[in-house]
Amino acid sequence: MKLVLLGENGSVHIQKWILGIAQSADIELHVISYQRGIEVPGVQYHFIQPITKTKLDFFLNVFKVKNIIRKINPDLVHAHYATSYGFWAAFSGFHPCIITGWGADIFDSPSNPIMQFILKYSFGKADAITVLSEITRMEIQKLTTKPVSLVPFGVPTDRYSPLAKSKDDKYIRIGTIRTLSAKYGIEYLIRAFSQIHHEHPLARLEIVGDGPQKAMLEQLCMEFGIEDKVTFHGYVNQHSEPEKYMRLLQSMDIFTILSVLDSETFGVAAVEASACGIPVVATNVGGLPEVVEDGGTGLLVAPANSRETAEALSKLLNNESLRLEMGKNGRKKVLNQYDWNDNLKSMISIYRNLVHPNNETKNNID
Repeated sequence: MKLVLLGENGSVHIQKWILGIAQSADIELHVISYQRGIEVPGVQYHFIQPITKTKLDFFLNVFKVKNIIRKINPDLVHAHYATSYGFWAAFSGFHPCIITGWGADIFDSPSNPIMQFILKYSFGKADAITVLSEITRMEIQKLTTKPVSLVPFGVPTDRYSPLAKSKDDKYIRIGTIRTLSAKYGIEYLIRAFSQIHHEHPLARLEIVGDGPQKAMLEQLCMEFGIEDKVTFHGYVNQHSEPEKYMRLLQSMDIFTILSVLDSETFGVAAVEASACGIPVVATNVGGLPEVVEDGGTGLLVAPANSRETAEALSKLLNNESLRLEMGKNGRKKVLNQYDWNDNLKSMISIYRNLVHPNNETKNNID
């Protein structure tokens, strides 16, 4: 099978799909992207040169992408993100075509008539539509009557697994792995930590990630006088620095994901933490309640609410047995629903069902 995948090659999630698909011996994979990122041996990359370095480029390059797809002559086209790469796939007129909606592309578009047109146009051309979460499926079904399949971005559970805490580590580590931007609510994590650190002198805050709010967040820690208890580790790429990434994640006793917008429709980081047997404190937004079971695998709090977050953190800090129980429950949930190998098999099964065994649909151009 010859497959064209369209998506941001710099995204760790796209990289994971590329690596997984590339390991399927009978799939010849071509990637079309603006971003270079990591290049996997054996995969053929077709990078598009930006013209304006704005979203307008997705319109200006449509004919170039269409010509590339024609030359590749694949059996199948799969686009990740409906309003950009999905538009490219739809405009190419190639069938069969799969579009995967991630969440932000769906939830951030309703008030923009142009984006609404693009979404309806793209889904109208798609032969199959997949999503990461149930909440995104419900939102997409407002735009199309076509069936929408749920295929999460799971994690490899052999790699993401619990690690016994070192007896030499006396601290209880609260952590997060997020982009340091307003959407992800790191400010409220710091404010919550500032409210409880006196009661829990062994608590430490580990922040992994980088972004536009980094300087502000560091200043906030100094204002609260907690800079000696908070560590900013910077951005760590889980593919190029896998050992460091896993060491930081597995060292955490409590994981937090405090997004403030409903466009947080899945939360892969929460799945990674649960796979490692770590209880999760998450905001009750978007698809996070699908991933984090309140009282079961973690605790849900209101978005942008440092008081509720502080209460949830204190509850877990005060009860080691509760932390361990929620961590075990989280691991079971991931094994049942979010094992990466199962998710990958589901997607490849969709591929095979779309591609006619006699290749009669190959090179079917509108």
